[in-house]
Amino acid sequence: MRILLLNPPGTKIYIRDYYCSKVSKTNYIYEPPDLLILSGILSEKHRVAVIDAIAEKLSEEQCIARILQFRPDAIVFLSGAVSFQEDFPFMEKVKQLTNARLIGSADIFMENGEKIIEKYKFIDAVLLDFTTPDILAYLEGKNAQNIIYRTGSRIIKTNASRIKLANFAIPIPKHELFPLHKYRFPFAYGKFATVLTDYGCPFRCRFCIMSSLGFKFRSAENVMAELKYIKSLGINEIYFDDQTFGVNRKRTIDLCNAMLSNDLQMKWSCFSRVDLMDEEILTLMKNAGCHTIMFGVESSNEEILRKYDKGFTIAQVEETFALCRKLGIKTLATFMLGFPEETEQSVLSTIEFSKRLNPDYAAFNVPVPRAATQLRKEEIAGHLIADELLPLDQTGSFVEISTKQIPAERLAELRKRAVREFYLRPSYIAGRILGIRSFAELKNNIADALGLLQGN
Repeated sequence: MRILLLNPPGTKIYIRDYYCSKVSKTNYIYEPPDLLILSGILSEKHRVAVIDAIAEKLSEEQCIARILQFRPDAIVFLSGAVSFQEDFPFMEKVKQLTNARLIGSADIFMENGEKIIEKYKFIDAVLLDFTTPDILAYLEGKNAQNIIYRTGSRIIKTNASRIKLANFAIPIPKHELFPLHKYRFPFAYGKFATVLTDYGCPFRCRFCIMSSLGFKFRSAENVMAELKYIKSLGINEIYFDDQTFGVNRKRTIDLCNAMLSNDLQMKWSCFSRVDLMDEEILTLMKNAGCHTIMFGVESSNEEILRKYDKGFTIAQVEETFALCRKLGIKTLATFMLGFPEETEQSVLSTIEFSKRLNPDYAAFNVPVPRAATQLRKEEIAGHLIADELLPLDQTGSFVEISTKQIPAERLAELRKRAVREFYLRPSYIAGRILGIRSFAELKNNIADALGLLQGN
C-alpha cells in the first residue's frame, strides 16, 4: 500500500506532538514523534511518504497537490486540541479528493475517540498507541489492538495496552523521509533529529495525559541502532523527546555508556525531573553529550506541587538546578501559571521564583484541561468547563479557561508579564550575550528573542 504520513497545514506553527498539541512559541518545530515512529513500522511492509506541511510552510492548496501526486491508499494524519477546528475541514476535503483511508493520531482522540469518529464520518480510525505494529494488522483487515475504527456503520473500540515498566523495540525510523533541514529547536545548533527512547510516563501529574499511557522503554541497544543510523545521515545533534528522560536509571547509564564507548560524539538535550538527577548521573549525561535539560518546575507553591502530584519539593528543584550550573549543563524551567485554585499572588510568587532560580531558559504555560487527564475531570466536576471538545493551547497563545479567582483575560496578561520580567532583565540579557560561543548560537538567540517578543 501507499501510506502517507501527514502533518496538516495550519494558520499557526502547530506542534502536534505525542498527544500534546500546542502553538510554537519561538518558531521551533521538530519531527513529529507519532509519524516518526510509524515511518519505521510501516516501511517494513508498505511504501511510505511524509508531508510535514507545518515545517515546510505549505498552504492547503500546495499540500493537497502533494497528496494527490503521491496517490495514497491510506493517510495517517496528526491533529490536536489546538488545531482540530482547522484540521478537520481540511482532512474532510482530502477524503473527498482521494477516498484514502484516514487514520488519526491526536490528544483529542484519547478520551472520546468513538464519539469523534461517529460525528466526523470522514475519519476511518484513530490510533491509541503509535509505537505498536497494530496499524499493520488494521491495514490488512485483521483484528488489531490499540485502535478505534469504523467498519460499515459500526464503531469498533479495541483495548489500549497500557504496559508499566516494560521493554519494547521499534524498527529504525526513516528520518530521511522528513524535511530535516526545515526543523528548528532552541537548543539545537544546526540540523538535528528527534528520538523517542520511551513511551508514556510512570509519574502521575494530574494535568498531564502521559501517566494514562502506561510506561515502556526501549533497550539501550535498540536506541543505539537508531543513533548510529542518524549519525550515518550526517547528523550530530539529538533532541530526546521522552517525557521524562532517565526514569530507568540502569537503562540511562547503559545508554550513556554506549554512546561513550561507540564514540558517537553527538550533542543532545532532553526533558527530565529534578528528583531523578544527582551529580553522578548528571556527570555521565554531560560526558555523553548532554548540554541542556528541560525540567517541569510548574509552581513555587509547595501545596500546589503536592495537590497535582508532582512528587518533588522546591528544595530539590534548587539543588538540581545548582548541580547543573556547577557541571555546565544548561537548564530550561517550565512553569504553569493558573491552576484552578491559584490566586494572583501565588502566580506572582512563581514569577518571582523563576527569576531567583535563574535557569538559562524559562517557559511559562497555562494549565489546560487536556483529554484523559485528572485535571479535566476536576474542572468538569467543578463547572469550570463544559464536557465538550474545546480548542486548547497550554503555551498561552490563547487563554480561554479561567481559574476560580483569575479571569482568563487577566491570566493571559500575567503569562505575558512573566515572559517579559524573566527575559528582559539586564543581567539575563548580558549573560546570554556573554555566553554565545558560535555564529549558530547567535542566530538561535536572535530568533528566540524575536519570537518571544512578537508573541508577548
